[in-house]
Amino acid sequence: MTLPPELLEIIFLRLPVRSLIQFKCVCKQWRSLISDPYFAKLHYDVAIAPTHNNNTKLLYLSSDFSRACCVKTEPSIHHDYPFKLQETYKNHSLRIIGSCRGFVLLRNYKPKPVLILWNPATGSHVRVPYPNNSSNSEFPCPDFFCHGVVYEKSNDDYLVIMGSVRPLKRKPEWKFFSVRSNSWKEIEGGDCFTPNISMGHQLGLLYNEAIHWLVVYNGSDYPRGIVIVAFDIATKTLSMIPLPYPQDPSQWELSLVGGAGFFGICMLNEFWPYIFVMKEYKVESSWILIDMLLPSDNTMIPLCFTQSGDVVWMNRINKDLIKFGKLGSNEEELQEFKLDFCDKDTVLVMFNESLLSLPSSCRQEE
Repeated sequence: MTLPPELLEIIFLRLPVRSLIQFKCVCKQWRSLISDPYFAKLHYDVAIAPTHNNNTKLLYLSSDFSRACCVKTEPSIHHDYPFKLQETYKNHSLRIIGSCRGFVLLRNYKPKPVLILWNPATGSHVRVPYPNNSSNSEFPCPDFFCHGVVYEKSNDDYLVIMGSVRPLKRKPEWKFFSVRSNSWKEIEGGDCFTPNISMGHQLGLLYNEAIHWLVVYNGSDYPRGIVIVAFDIATKTLSMIPLPYPQDPSQWELSLVGGAGFFGICMLNEFWPYIFVMKEYKVESSWILIDMLLPSDNTMIPLCFTQSGDVVWMNRINKDLIKFGKLGSNEEELQEFKLDFCDKDTVLVMFNESLLSLPSSCRQEE
């Protein structure tokens, strides 16, 4: 019996990406439907809907750089199937520096500096030219400290954002790259926001059509200090979000944490962490200290919230994951998990698989 296309689409929209990729080999009709860009967008929208998004994932590179390992965080923490890396990118300079809509942003220094926007599920990828890549002297390893990738819906475009402080100039530089136009542009107003070198390279946190980092504010209309800077995807401008209360960076270790519709910040002292979430976006007075059990261990850093109201933490020493707490609950729930094939430099990003492709105007490689 042959199913009508309408019913077939309804069924396929609720299947995982891996199954759909395998189903492309069944027949021409299935391949045509699954390969349709419109279907890919619809499938992604269904997959991330609150009623279906019960498979929040984290992605990291294996220590031998042969694959990207995937961890599901719900309903329990467990490894999912890995993704193979292209042979040309397998080396010890490879790092994950962003994730958006099923694409992972990679940075590679060898054999020459390059950024790669890669869909692990489909294997398609595109090389992003580095800013000022005419000379390797313009590519010092510690150059960029804030980075990430976002999707601009109005133009069906992906933007790569970088914030840096060049060692000699000591002047903040913020730029974004448009995949569709294949060009870099300066972000106006970036001279007020200095990437926080002491916090190392920061992954951007996507929330409410903006991407966020912790930086040092240098403007004249607000006291100098650590703030959250937001790059608005629609306007391509930077704006400031003050922390819950003025902080002395020497007393706290700060990190942003999101996922499952939450936007928050973890403030870690020498004893234990505190997590604040923002009830109303960009309203300074709406920061609240969340009521949940937290690990009494200052080696733990938060990775993400889950749909079930837990927080996934990582032990920065042994790289174990712990799923801990319950939003609005005093009951302790604890699950420990050991990462496979990781090392001391392991970086984990929130990840949602997709069949999506990059704008047709850019040349993708298989």
